[in-house]
Amino acid sequence: MGNFLLLLAAVLPWTLLLAGDGRGTTAARVKLQSSFKETSFSPQELLLGPLDDESGSVKRYIAQHMSGKSDEGFYGIIATMDVYGFNLTTQQYTHGAVVLYDQVDRAVTSINIIQIGWEVAPARYGDSRTHLGSMWTTDGYTKTSCRNADCAFVPEKGAHMALGGVIEPVSQPNGPKHTITIKVIKDGMMGNWLVYYGFNGHNPVLIGHYPKSIFTGGLANRAAGLQFGGYVWNNATTPVPMGSGYLPKDDAVTAASMSNIQFIDQSGHPYPVPKDSHAYMTDSNIYAANPIMNGRFFYGGPMQ
Repeated sequence: MGNFLLLLAAVLPWTLLLAGDGRGTTAARVKLQSSFKETSFSPQELLLGPLDDESGSVKRYIAQHMSGKSDEGFYGIIATMDVYGFNLTTQQYTHGAVVLYDQVDRAVTSINIIQIGWEVAPARYGDSRTHLGSMWTTDGYTKTSCRNADCAFVPEKGAHMALGGVIEPVSQPNGPKHTITIKVIKDGMMGNWLVYYGFNGHNPVLIGHYPKSIFTGGLANRAAGLQFGGYVWNNATTPVPMGSGYLPKDDAVTAASMSNIQFIDQSGHPYPVPKDSHAYMTDSNIYAANPIMNGRFFYGGPMQ
């Protein structure tokens, strides 16, 4: 995965706010643990960007929220996120995403990861449009990885959106907001990871699935942890915008948001988590994430 910054984080126990389901009692059955050992992967090591095959000069930044470890594990996640567009170079990359993974121990080399969300990645697509992007791996991106529907992912026939597809229109920091809703959930019968997508408040619909058979580790059955927020890679001198490009302030008018965030249990039910979940930031002076309030948080940078 290149020369990742080995940043250690203390993962605190948390659960997310349920939006309108009325089944929040599920959260009481989920026991979260706050331990994060020095042998654990840092949050940056769970991600892959299109510049990760470049030299060690690539800078990576994260501003996100994280789950603790759960005895029961996680069987999915739902999140609604603003989407933005930028005129980036092939040396720059920005990503708003959710990440599911099955190991946090660096001694385990078979870590399985799914990351999915919106991205602007000229090096990957040959343009600066905003795309629905995804990556998965079964070895922590050390040797193998696959993007979008290039391999193994099975698109849903007749789906209105595909992995790698263009998202438009996009939001403006001081103007209209456009959102996507991503839902990744474990299929209780077949064991596949189903991917749902919705645009601008429409109910997310199935666009495809990751077959259970492609995962060699625990992700074949459940996720051990989740993280979600903003990620940027930069191999140029000009800073890369994360989220809307603006740091979240008290009024958060110009910053990007993620909302309606829910985890999913083994029965397929969403459940809430408290607002004091742990935020992890590589450098909060450049890119930051606010605490979760009412199931929503703001993130981004580096502009004031």
